[in-house]
Amino acid sequence: MTIETLIAGKIKKIDSTLDLQGSDRKLFKFACQDFANYMKFKYKSANNLPFEEKVEKFSKKELSELESFLSIWTAAWMKKWQERVKLLVGNQRKTEHNDLQKTLEEAQPAWETLDCKEELMDIVQSALINNGEICGTQILAEHVLKMELAKDDLKFDNGKTVEFLNNVLRRARVISQTSGPLMFIEINRAYYASVVNQSLTQKIDS
Repeated sequence: MTIETLIAGKIKKIDSTLDLQGSDRKLFKFACQDFANYMKFKYKSANNLPFEEKVEKFSKKELSELESFLSIWTAAWMKKWQERVKLLVGNQRKTEHNDLQKTLEEAQPAWETLDCKEELMDIVQSALINNGEICGTQILAEHVLKMELAKDDLKFDNGKTVEFLNNVLRRARVISQTSGPLMFIEINRAYYASVVNQSLTQKIDS
């Protein structure tokens, strides 16, 4: 049994209406990625095996403990997902979201040539997780780094490495302490209609 299968089972227990292989696949992919990131920074081992390979060597007791932990983690993650993610239908975009997207696009050239990108991503993701942020850690870490790169007065170079790191870690802490949506996902109207119809059907059946 894979980690993905376990996560899917836990999510379905929380909300059986979700179609994890269809319209809600993005949610499922986020959950799997976030759990992998969480375990990468929280699960310590004497070797550097990927977590999936470590699980294959687990005893029955360890697997049972993992399942119990996944129940708690998945419930916390689903709560965070509902808080952090806002679905945008069609052209439903706010001005501030457009401005933010423009800023991130301006930072793209610097992002593409950024030295030590993976190391910096690891540092920021670890900071987010250690501050209680478990949803969307990869996309949020990239966001934090790009926002800092977009500043006119500070670029990532050898002379300002410490200042750059201090600033991105401060941004990570602020994001973790912020309430409300942080990620905006565009969906088409067909998806929206299917979700609404599914919800109405459930209410009628109940």
